[in-house]
Amino acid sequence: MKSFIFVLATLTSGAAMAQNASSTTCGPQLTHLQERLYEKAGEGPDTLRDFIFIRRDILQLDVSETADWAAAVSKKRATCMKQSAQVLVVPQLTL
Repeated sequence: MKSFIFVLATLTSGAAMAQNASSTTCGPQLTHLQERLYEKAGEGPDTLRDFIFIRRDILQLDVSETADWAAAVSKKRATCMKQSAQVLVVPQLTL
């Protein structure tokens, strides 16, 4: 029970920090745990599987669902970056 309370408190504090983060970054704001999962997914399926397996009793996550989530985050970030780049393109005025 104590570990459940600890995990709940950790996730809650991470969510609070993510809400306070600056909005200058592209894509969804992630908690500390989500950032770690996203990072491990980017390192490959074996790394993600090992990361989740070690913490399986705490996180209770599915590797496939987590990989799909990370791919969706990457897609959202890419779309945001593309839109930001289009906004930064300033047409040249001819006089």
